[in-house]
Parts: sequence; C-alpha cells; structure tokens
Amino acid sequence: MAKKPDLSLKEELEARINKLKLVHYIAVEMNKAHTTKELLELILERCLVLTGAKTGSVMLTNSEEGVLDIIAFKGIDEKVAQRTKLKIGEGITGWAAQSGLPKLVNNTKQDPLYVAVTEGLLSEIAVPIRSENKIIGVISVDSNKEDAFSEEDLELLTMVSELAAQIIMRQEMGDRLRSKMMLQDVLIETFNIIEEGEDLKGVFDSIMEVLKEKMDILRGMFVLFDKDDPSSLKVEAGFKISDEAMKKGIYKIGEGVIGNAVLKGQTIGIQDIEKEEMFLNKLKIHRAGMGKISFIASPIKAGAKVLGVIAVERKYSDAENFDDITDTLTLLASLLAYRVRSYQRQEEATKKLIDENAELRKELKTESSVKNIVGKNEKIRKVMEQVKTVAGTMAPVLITGETGTGKELIAKVLHFLSNRSDKKIISVNCAAIPENLLESELFGYEKGAFTGASARKKGRFEIADGGTLFLDEIGEIPLHLQSKLLRAIQEKEIEPLGSEKPVKVDIRIIAATNRDLEKLSSEGKFRSDLYFRLNVINVNLPPLRERKDDIPILADFFIKKFNKVYSKNVMGLDAKTEEAFMEYEWPGNIRELENAVERAVIMAKGNIIDISLAPDSVNSGRKEKKEVFGMDEYLDSEIYKAGEGRVYAGVIGGLEKKLIEEILVKTNYNKSKTSDILGINRNTLKSKMKEYGL
Repeated sequence: MAKKPDLSLKEELEARINKLKLVHYIAVEMNKAHTTKELLELILERCLVLTGAKTGSVMLTNSEEGVLDIIAFKGIDEKVAQRTKLKIGEGITGWAAQSGLPKLVNNTKQDPLYVAVTEGLLSEIAVPIRSENKIIGVISVDSNKEDAFSEEDLELLTMVSELAAQIIMRQEMGDRLRSKMMLQDVLIETFNIIEEGEDLKGVFDSIMEVLKEKMDILRGMFVLFDKDDPSSLKVEAGFKISDEAMKKGIYKIGEGVIGNAVLKGQTIGIQDIEKEEMFLNKLKIHRAGMGKISFIASPIKAGAKVLGVIAVERKYSDAENFDDITDTLTLLASLLAYRVRSYQRQEEATKKLIDENAELRKELKTESSVKNIVGKNEKIRKVMEQVKTVAGTMAPVLITGETGTGKELIAKVLHFLSNRSDKKIISVNCAAIPENLLESELFGYEKGAFTGASARKKGRFEIADGGTLFLDEIGEIPLHLQSKLLRAIQEKEIEPLGSEKPVKVDIRIIAATNRDLEKLSSEGKFRSDLYFRLNVINVNLPPLRERKDDIPILADFFIKKFNKVYSKNVMGLDAKTEEAFMEYEWPGNIRELENAVERAVIMAKGNIIDISLAPDSVNSGRKEKKEVFGMDEYLDSEIYKAGEGRVYAGVIGGLEKKLIEEILVKTNYNKSKTSDILGINRNTLKSKMKEYGL
C-alpha cells in the first residue's frame, strides 16, 4: 500500500491545531438544536475539509439484517445513499464494522476488500464507531486521489468516531427516554378513557386512536368470548379493520396467537408475523410490501379468569422498543379488565331484565296489553314495579308524561294486571271529542234529551261498568264538566243527559295527561279537588331521551312487529343508524321511534336498515354534528400542527393519507382493488403508501 509522505513539523502542528479546533467546533454544535443527522453531516463536512476528502458517510449497524445503513453523508448522491446497503464484512467499511479495527487505504485498486459505492474513488479511511464494547457503526471518508490520506487523518477520524459515538448514543438515550415517557402518557390517557367512557365499543375506539397517535399502530382488535359458543372467541370491535374481515375473526382457545394468549393467560408478542407459524392471518389482510410487521396480543384478565384479548399490529422497529410496547399493552389490558367485566355484568343484568319483562308479559292475561312494554332502563323498571304494586287495587291512577311515552299502554297493563282483566277497558280521549259532545259521550243520554236523541244511548261510564275507564288527555276536559266528573268518581253514579234518575256504575278510573295539572289548578283552569281525586297514585313515564339505553331494544321490537305486519325479513339496524338513533333526542318519544321504524321496514330493500332509511329529522341532526365536529376540528388540528408555510401541504397530505388508509382498510390492503376504487395507477398508490408510511 502506498503511503502518504510524512508531514513536516509545521504541517503536523497545523494538523493538531485543526484537530483541536474540530473538537471545539463539535462540542459547540452538540449543544445547539441540531438533529443527530444534521450534527453528523456538519462533522463530516469539517472532516472533508481537513482531510481533503471528496465524500464521507456515517453508517449504523443493522444487526438484525446484517447490513450497514447510511444515516448521514456528504458528497454522495442521495439516491445512491438511499439504496446502498453494505453487508457487514463487505468492503473496507464492512470490514471495519466486523473487525472493529480502523483501516486506511491509499490505493483502492490494489485492495481486494474495496467495494465501490461511487465511481472514481481511490483512497479511503474507515473507522468503527464504538459504544462500550459494541460496534454501532462506521465513519468513513473517501478521495478520488491516490495517497490522499495520512496517519494524522486516520487519527483525526478516530477521534471523530468517538465523538460520533457520543452523539449517536445521546440520541438513542433521548429516544429511549422519550419512548418511555410516551408510553407512560399512553397509560395515563387510556386510564382516563376507561374511567370516563360510556360504552365499551367507544372506549376501545378511543384507546386505539391514542395508540395510533402515540405508538403508530397499524390496526388493532378487541376479542371477546362468543355468547353463543363459550369455547370460541370472536372479534367484537376492530380498528382499521373492515367489517368483512372482522367476521372471519373466530378463534378457538389455543388457536393462533389470540387463542394461545387466552390459553396461557399471558401476553404473546410476535416480532415478525411472516416468520411465525402461530400467526394465522384469519382476517385475510394483505400486508405485502409493508416490511417487518409485529403483532402483540394481551389477555384481559379479572384475577385468573380471561375475559378477552386486546391485540395490536405495527411495523417492527427494534427489540427494546418492541419489549416496551409489549409491556405497555399488558398493563393496558389489566386496566381494561374491570371495564370489560362491568360490561359483561351489565349484559347479564340486561338479559335478566329482558327475561323479567318476558315473565311480566306472560303474567298478563291479554298479550295485546303489553306487547310494547320493553326496556331495561332503571326508570322504566321502577315504573313497572309501581304498576305491578298498584294494579290490584281500586285506587285511581294518574299517568303523566310527554306525548308518545306510552301512557295508554300503561293504562292497559294496569287493567290487565287487575282482577278486572276479564272485563272491558274503555278509553276516552278528552281532547279528541268536541266540547259540546263530550258530556253525552261520557254520561250518555235519554231519548228526547235533545234534538236528534231518538233513542237512549249509554255513555262510556256505563259501558265500562265492572271494568276500567281510561280518561286520556284529562287536562283538556272543560271546567263545567269537571264537577260532574268529580261526582261520578266519588259517588260512583252518573246522570245521563235528560234523566233525573242516577245510574250506579262500578268502574276503576285511570287518567292520563301530558300537562301539569297542579299548575293548571293553581291558575284556576282545573279543579283542585278533581286533581287530588285523580292523583291518588301518580305514575310518571320518562321521555325516551332519558332512557336511551332502551332505544336498541325498542327498535328491535318494532322491527319484529312490522316484519309480521308487512311480511318483511329485516334483521336490524346497521351501526351508523343505531348510533344516529342513540344521538337523536326523539321529541315525539316512543311513538316517533315506532313510526320511524315502521317507515324504515316498509322502505327497506334488503334485510338491514341503513342510515338512508332514517327520518330526515334524525339524519339532519347527524349531518350537522358531523359538519361541526368533523371537518372543522380536523382543519383546526392540522393548521395548528403544521408550521408556517406548511399548512397547505399538511392539510391536503393529511386528507390524502386518510383517504388512502380508509380504502386500504375496506379492501383488506388489496392494492389492486384500492387503486381501482381510488382511480389511480397502482404504482402511484405504492408511492403514496411509501410516502405516508402505510
């Protein structure tokens, strides 16, 4: 090997001064706000000047793939740098990484180890970068001249390699610390979500959004035991997973990663799913070209009992980061356990309540009286308890509540649970009968009582004799009739129009109103003595907005009801429709819900009611919410995150990424289908996926 001539004393002194200046320069720059890449490039630039080199690079050891990755470079074409992957042991640089020894070559043509990355380079220095006893990379410089470097240059680069090691390790320590802090933030945020979330599906979705933001997960799933088959588990909810794929997610205990996590009762982490036989890919998701994908499944346990599994999938980075995320998911699963147990207990209670409702319906002697009495809400349960308690008495009952809450149905239940159930229940809507006809309708009339009264007619009181009289909208009865009504209730006798002889009646009075009778009494619009007589027992029905947890049950009941009426086979509401129904306030209460479901069943073409079949009132409220809380929030968020001069690129890029990601999920990452749906070239799609890390 040709050797560069020895330096003169003056040149040697200058070299040492330059080395000290470089050390000082690096020390100053290390305390500035540089990224590791920027700092290493600044150092390389100085090294090129001081050694007269043409190009330089810093490569880090990728021990898992057995290659060196360029992280900083000078004088090398960027495309060349990106595609260069020297194997450890390959070339002068690879030899330095393998042996841990520096190497100076002043004639590359004569060195059999040399591998040309850039044409025309004739001299090279390669020095390993060490951290403790571990080689973490190599720093090298090259020249297009023979005999370009001296031992002083080698010494200079050796010193720089030590500083580079400090810089790289400082970054790694900072990254590790930030990662630990980020994972702590994940646990804090998810704990708050679990504490504050209203339903299990919403809790899962919110947790997945946090994991996407903080841990960059690709997708996730929430798996619970199948209610119909306790030996199997099925995907209850998915994140970035299509509905079609989730249907395929059925696992036996001990089957695949999910089933084994349940069987062993411990977290299972797979670093590379392509190399793991246990990973079955039951969901048939396409992952070609996505690189090394890791999968972590953690059992959700209450004591020793496994309730389900939470699993995530993400691109693999390194072993330490993988272990940290595995530990975090294990802790997260333990936080989630009590919420899952609470949900399951609630489901058990719901089933019990539904069974109780079914038993109550069986107790009634006439099915038509209770066919619409469904619900698990605590308020409606209390109403039903009250109804069962007072049904067997003769005490008058006043049913209050908004229009459409089911007051007439409760009246029928009261009747059919009483010992009068084999007699008639007669209903009178006091608001629907004209005032001049209401008296004769209630009390009847004798022949000749007025013009047109050609025969005696029994009133509703007489017709209901021995049974129950239901006076609906009692608040609308005129004042001049209220005294006669009060006498009929108190004395249990009536006087038909045109008759001087009272008629005895044996009836039970049930009244209903959507008005505040107490307030009307204080205003002199309703007799207070009649109010007190009617209000011996008050049954107040909650509006539907206060028992929203009954909406899915009621909707399902009405679907079954109208399936029979219209010979349909509608199975239920889809997720979006159910969500919209749950968000809507239902000012018309159960009656409005029943009408909405009836219309949807009639109009349904298939066996599922989608959002297009919901009433305009439901849809318009939903659209307003989406507009206010969807796009506006997204734009505000992206504008805030983007720096000055980056708003347009940030917002448009974010939308493009989200669009591509959503279609990929719907097609199970089938790139051909995705490109067809988007209407873009498949190569363009691949480029975009690479750009956005999808």
